Amino acid sequence: MHNLIRMDLYRMGKARSFRVCLILAFVFSLASTPLARLLYLLGKALSPKDVLPFPEKAGLCGMIASPASALAVMLALLSTVSFFHADVENGYIKNIAGQMPRKGYSILSRYLASVPHNLLFFVTGLAGNLIGTLLFQKITVEGSVPDSLAVFLLKLLLMQGLCAILLLVTATFRNKSLGMILAVVLGLPLMTLIYLGINAGLQQLLGDGFDLTLYMPDQLLKEDRPDTLRSVLAGAVTIGVFLPLAVKVFDKRDIK
Repeated sequence: MHNLIRMDLYRMGKARSFRVCLILAFVFSLASTPLARLLYLLGKALSPKDVLPFPEKAGLCGMIASPASALAVMLALLSTVSFFHADVENGYIKNIAGQMPRKGYSILSRYLASVPHNLLFFVTGLAGNLIGTLLFQKITVEGSVPDSLAVFLLKLLLMQGLCAILLLVTATFRNKSLGMILAVVLGLPLMTLIYLGINAGLQQLLGDGFDLTLYMPDQLLKEDRPDTLRSVLAGAVTIGVFLPLAVKVFDKRDIK
């Protein structure tokens, strides 16, 4: 398994889609503060009295707790889908499946390789944001850095929950198109209207106080500081359901 993970990491690093998505994630993060500054200057030129002053300082802790924008998350998920499907797309899986005790090990290996993949996207997004912010604002340490790092890890867990869903759809069911669609709607995120529709039905059974969006990984991921317990439960349950299912179903399917 160790060698299989190393091999997957090597293939991932060589993939063009991974490099392109990582560069774009950095560029978008880098441009975030300059774009906000530009919009401020345009607003000030058009209506000086109605525009609030541009902040002179930015908090480091807030940046650590929100390392990746919605666009960066979407790009990370798109890169993940491409990586998950590469074995099937290029016929590579046929060469190694027969050499393993279980075919599902190849699925598990790809999922484990997605952990450093997502971590790298988070660090890249944070680095781009820091560089772009330093051009226009002074970065100060306000709040607790350890607490912010804990939120950083919580969001990484939520990302792994989303990747477990994409793994089942893309690698196990071999549907890259659906995986790409899910990567976009989960990354941006665009599932809110669907959750509201499901909420309407569930509230008839569970009462008006129930809100599905409070427990969905994509919705928690977009929050600045999501609730710790709900985030851990959402990430753990999603991984615990979709990852074993992806491995089990793949084990029973014929490799084509």
